Amino acid sequence: MLFETYQELARRFPNACQHLFGSKIDSAQGLWLSVDAQGQPYLLFEMAEDDGQPDLKLKAVEVRFACPCDIQFQDEGALSGTYTLVSLANDDPDIIRVFLRLLEEAFLAPGADQSPAAVRSQILSIADLFTRLSDDLKDVVGLWGELHIIRTAQNVNAAARAWSSSARARYDFMTEHFALEVKTTLKSARQHRFSLEQLRPNADIQVYVASILLAELPGGEAVYELIDEVYAALDDADSRARFFRQCLRKGGADIYGSELRLSTLPDCASIALFDAGTLPVPSLCGEDPISNVRFDLELGGLGAVTPVTRRQVLSFSNVGRSGSLRRT
Repeated sequence: MLFETYQELARRFPNACQHLFGSKIDSAQGLWLSVDAQGQPYLLFEMAEDDGQPDLKLKAVEVRFACPCDIQFQDEGALSGTYTLVSLANDDPDIIRVFLRLLEEAFLAPGADQSPAAVRSQILSIADLFTRLSDDLKDVVGLWGELHIIRTAQNVNAAARAWSSSARARYDFMTEHFALEVKTTLKSARQHRFSLEQLRPNADIQVYVASILLAELPGGEAVYELIDEVYAALDDADSRARFFRQCLRKGGADIYGSELRLSTLPDCASIALFDAGTLPVPSLCGEDPISNVRFDLELGGLGAVTPVTRRQVLSFSNVGRSGSLRRT
C-alpha cells in the first residue's frame, strides 16, 4: 500500500512545491506519507507531545522527533504541524519498496504502537536488518526454492511457520517431528553440498532433503513474485511481517530488483525428496579429531521416498500451529 501511494505522489509532485508533498495514510492515527523534490520518501506521525526522544541518524535512515513540517496536499491545500519524521536517503526504487513494506508492517498493522519510543525501536531494528543483508545470486536461487516449497504446500501458513528465520540455520524447515533441508540448483544434476551434521544429526529427529532443479527462463517467475504470492496467502499480520523479514534475511535487500526469472521443470520433475538417513556420508571414526565436515553429494541415482511420504512432508497438512506434526 505505501509503495503504491509513494509512486503516485512521486508522479504527481508539483513543479513549484517547496515543501513535502503528501497524503494522509491513517486518519485515526495521524499518519502521513510524503515525498520531497528529490523523490525521497518520508513517513510522518502527528505528535501529541514531545517526550524528549533524541534524533536518530543512521547510514541511510533518519528519524527526527518533534520536527516542524509543512505538507502540501494533492488538492493544493497545505498543513503545518509537528511530527515524528522518518526518512530514507536512497533513490533506488527497489530499496524504497522494501523499506516502505517494512514500515507498513511495523506501523500500519492493527494496534501498532506509533509512539516516539516505538518508532525509535522499530527503526533501529529495520536498520540492523539492512546491515546484515547480502546480494549473492545464490541467496536468491535458494530463497526461490524455499518459497516454492511454501507456496505449493497444502497448508501454506503451517509451512511458513516452520520456515527457519536464519539463512545460517542447519535446516530450512523445522517441525517437532521432522526437519527439511532444501537444496536448489540451476545445474542439470542434483549435486548439492551438505555438512555431515545435516545428514547425521546428533538429535533424534527425522531429516528429509528436498532437491529442486530450476531453469532460468524469460517466462519464469522472479523471486519477488513468489514473495508477494505467499505474503497474500498468510492469515494474519504478524505472520506476514515475520515472513517478509525472513525473505530479506535470506534473499538480500535487492529481492525486488533481481531480474532472475526461474521456473520448475514440467511433469513435477523438479522436486525430489530423500530420507537423509539413507544418503551416503563420509565415514569417520569416533575418535577422529575432525569436525565441520562438508562434502558434495550427487543425489540423481539415489532412491527417493515413497509418494505417500512425499505428500505428507511437502504438504505440511499435519503440522499444527506450533510447528509440530499432528499424529494421524
